[in-house]
Amino acid sequence: MQGHLKSLISTVKSRNDLVVVLLLLVLVVATRLPLAGKFLYEWDSANFALALERYDILLHQPQPPGYILFVGVGKVFNQIFPDANTTLVFMSIMFSILTVILVYFLGKDLFSKKVAIIGSILLIFSPIFWFYGEIATIYPSESFLAILIAYTSYQAFKGRKSFLYISSLVLGLAGGFRQDLIPFMFPLWMFCLFYHDHHFKRVVTALAVLGVSILLWLVPSIILAPGLENYLHAGGHFSASFTTSSVLFGAPLSNHLLMDGLLFSWLMIGLGFIGGFLIVIFLIWKRKTLLDREMLKNPRLIFLGLWILPSLLFLIFVPLSKPGYTLTFLPALILILGYVVTGFSQNLGVKFNISPGKVVSALIIIYVLLNSVYFLYPYNLNEESTWETQIDHMNTTEKMILGLDLLFMYNQEKITINDQNTEWHLEVIGNLSQNRPQSTQIIIRDIIREDQGFSWRKAMYALPEYSVYYLFDSGNSQLKSNKLNNQVSAYYGKNHTFTISQSSALEIPINSSTERIVWIMDNRSPFFQELQSQLEIKTIHLPNGLNIYYSEVKGKKLDFEVGGFEFKTTNNPS
Repeated sequence: MQGHLKSLISTVKSRNDLVVVLLLLVLVVATRLPLAGKFLYEWDSANFALALERYDILLHQPQPPGYILFVGVGKVFNQIFPDANTTLVFMSIMFSILTVILVYFLGKDLFSKKVAIIGSILLIFSPIFWFYGEIATIYPSESFLAILIAYTSYQAFKGRKSFLYISSLVLGLAGGFRQDLIPFMFPLWMFCLFYHDHHFKRVVTALAVLGVSILLWLVPSIILAPGLENYLHAGGHFSASFTTSSVLFGAPLSNHLLMDGLLFSWLMIGLGFIGGFLIVIFLIWKRKTLLDREMLKNPRLIFLGLWILPSLLFLIFVPLSKPGYTLTFLPALILILGYVVTGFSQNLGVKFNISPGKVVSALIIIYVLLNSVYFLYPYNLNEESTWETQIDHMNTTEKMILGLDLLFMYNQEKITINDQNTEWHLEVIGNLSQNRPQSTQIIIRDIIREDQGFSWRKAMYALPEYSVYYLFDSGNSQLKSNKLNNQVSAYYGKNHTFTISQSSALEIPINSSTERIVWIMDNRSPFFQELQSQLEIKTIHLPNGLNIYYSEVKGKKLDFEVGGFEFKTTNNPS
């Protein structure tokens, strides 16, 4: 009789879990799918799109270190969907669903079913998580892999021996999606591995499984580079990027503090404003309890701390430029927020003689409404003139708007504006060339906002039959890691491949068949002013305030120099 009762209870629990999971799935799909981005969102999105056609990290398809397993999964789904953006957005939604589901199951294990459900709902409506779940990007997969490592490691912590090896396999393979997951999640994995089990053979086996699972993606990555030297050299740009953001690598202190300010704002947005406020109140309210020696030994606190702190401390001391990096530990913060909301509801319920359930419902409704208004209200803070204008050429108002946009605006309108901007550029260029790619060359400079600006990478992906140049020099290298010293570089893209040239002066060949040049650049820059003195430039005004410039060059013999680049007509007809 007792056995039948246990079986019945287990069946009911499983069915209840299934219902919750299905409801969470529907909620994620309903909030993401209708609003998903229609075009590749940023420079890296184009890198991944190109990688689905041809994997080559030397060509930044995708950018180093390669993310080989992410691209591999993408190649599978790309056989189903009609284009790369749809494939990558589908993956973002899919990984968002899986992350939310694991938040539910891990929340049940760590705290309670109530905390698990609350945490899952809060994560769905977290603006940062919501934002990245609608665009072609890798960060939702990082969020999923992080919580998958945490979940499987926690099962090992609970004494489920098979999960010693499952968590080892997951940790190792996660590096094929995002390599930073291995060092960031390794302390948590080690804690769960050694907390109960000191059996030498099992520990060695777990470490061996980890090593082999890393080699499963690392060896193919090196072979495809091809070779270890090429693979290591391709990843050298990461350390260079730190020199502009981290004081530890020689960046100005002001830059470092600015980036830390951005990180703080992204965390507050990720927690949904009211969520960050509740956690701060909770930390002040419970500070004595949290600092108690016995509390500091609490395995759950250690578990969550080892999940959050490695990546958070890295971002504090070596700041990076996107809020997507916070998705590694955002699920952990959201679970803590779920626990905080539950605790507040119980205390407020007792104090004011209100049902704790009603308090929880009220807090969740407020959280969902505020975040939904923030995310869905079409408020266009991001001034378009800051997309393709160098900071040195911005007025004070534009600099303030750019700062506010980077700090606070990660919403649906940002995605919509990116789609509109891309669509308008493609339409105008198609009309100018009369859809004859050989008649038009595209030359791009001055892209500050690589997400919403019509960057060179987006152009070369969306317009593969056109000759597309990106001119890069010391005048348009603010916020860039690879600043040029007395040199210029030119990126030339066509048919989804490209070449790079760098020298003190470079020739930009204008083909004899070219009838016009389309210029995408800042009209306030000295480069543009000098160009305008050499060649007649016409202007097309876009509805968003940006301009597309072009010059009619049919039958003209060009031979002039601007900013280290020599524009010269050649006899090459293609």
